[in-house]
Amino acid sequence: MTDSTRAAAWGPPPYPAPPARTRESSEFTRRIPMAWTTGVALRNRKIAIGGSPWEVTMLPEEVRPFARKLYDSERRGIVATDATEQDAAIYLLDHGIADPLPLIDRTVNDVEIVIPVYGDAGPLARCLESLKAEGLPVTVVDDASPEPFASAIKVVVAAFGARLIVRDENGGPGGARNAGVAATTAPFVAFIDADAIAAPDWIARMRPLFDDPRIGALGPRIRPDLLGNSVIERYEETRSELDMGAEPSRVVPGVPVGWLPSASVLVRREAVTDPAFEPGLRVGEDVDFFWRMDEAGWTVRYVTDVLNYHGVRTSLKEFSYRRTMYGGSAAELEQRHPGRLIPARPSISGLAAVAALALGRPWIAASIAGYELARHRRLLDPEIPLPVVAEIVARTMWSDGFWMGHLLRRDWWPVGLAVLIATPKSRLARGIAVAMLWEPVRDHLLRPTRLDPVRSLALRALDDASYGTGVIRNAIRKRVPNVVTPRLRFPRWPR
Repeated sequence: MTDSTRAAAWGPPPYPAPPARTRESSEFTRRIPMAWTTGVALRNRKIAIGGSPWEVTMLPEEVRPFARKLYDSERRGIVATDATEQDAAIYLLDHGIADPLPLIDRTVNDVEIVIPVYGDAGPLARCLESLKAEGLPVTVVDDASPEPFASAIKVVVAAFGARLIVRDENGGPGGARNAGVAATTAPFVAFIDADAIAAPDWIARMRPLFDDPRIGALGPRIRPDLLGNSVIERYEETRSELDMGAEPSRVVPGVPVGWLPSASVLVRREAVTDPAFEPGLRVGEDVDFFWRMDEAGWTVRYVTDVLNYHGVRTSLKEFSYRRTMYGGSAAELEQRHPGRLIPARPSISGLAAVAALALGRPWIAASIAGYELARHRRLLDPEIPLPVVAEIVARTMWSDGFWMGHLLRRDWWPVGLAVLIATPKSRLARGIAVAMLWEPVRDHLLRPTRLDPVRSLALRALDDASYGTGVIRNAIRKRVPNVVTPRLRFPRWPR
């Protein structure tokens, strides 16, 4: 069956269910070191703010001693020493409050590597060279490259002793990976792009983490592989679309690391469907892959202690095109995962507070904040002290302003442009513009590129607008309004 006919008949097959948590299956917590996840706050030594999914968690009494021990150890890593700590470790891992640390504790011989490739064989040679250190079987899938590229790929693959599969029909990277999965048999499969550079021990360090039988996939941090000093490369150095950030995370929708790029990822074979990637998706297939895995109950983790690199496209046209293409996948992903691609879910309270501050009415903003403080006091656990409640309210209202600005820079960038044009004549527009510009300016100050502020912020604007253009265009073409329609939340007084 060709990719085109398979795509036409596609209905996502059910993912196999992960094994249930048992005392025996949780023994890995006594071998694999864990750390408190950076970005998760601990208040009053018993209240966790953050995690995956993000929530305010009053830690159970029996979990608190191990949680404090983990928090105090910072990132040094500790293991559970008894049954009580073992149960606590599982609780923290499953809430995204703790994460396992990679280590090398065995010889790895149950992983095969799959590399999809199309076109230029030069990057493929560098990728294969980087994989030699671990000595694992490699399967390269040529996704119907034309000549002379196909012959060059064949020469490179033979030089490194890898296996080559040549496809008759180009099906995109997801289709090529599917062919690679079908041609391999190992319990674990590592996907890596042909223009990626692997750390010499990336698989050896991550493989032990699969001792947790509920982990379906692990992805390392992917940094840009800079070969020159072009403007795009200097921007991508700190703004790469494939770099999911410095904080480890359990990967679930709705958090900063809501998906993993399949440019470098290690997966458990028994945790994926057949085919693994949806044949109908040429872009966003990895997002769909990990979301379906999460929906089935498997755990997906982002492991920042392991670092791989990925090639950077250096032309401005290609830079904008890629961002537009990524945005264009939103409509198809929303069709497959309804409600997941809604661009923002701000609260009326937060938006009203932003408007009040912009119009010079701080007393109105303070009144709204007071209402939210009283409302959250009734909603949250009575054990949570008032200062922590106030912190949660501040985080929530700040988030509303943040997402409004984010929406106006990306998915609604034409409206955002109109707001900027109106700033000389409108006080409200100036306040909204501050919310729009806050994130790019903050990022430039905290994680500056090697560009001057003007070029850095101009590329950020192009980055956001290109992505938003892809979202808008396919929302219209495929008639999927959800991807450009925010959902307002109306705060009700709890009964």
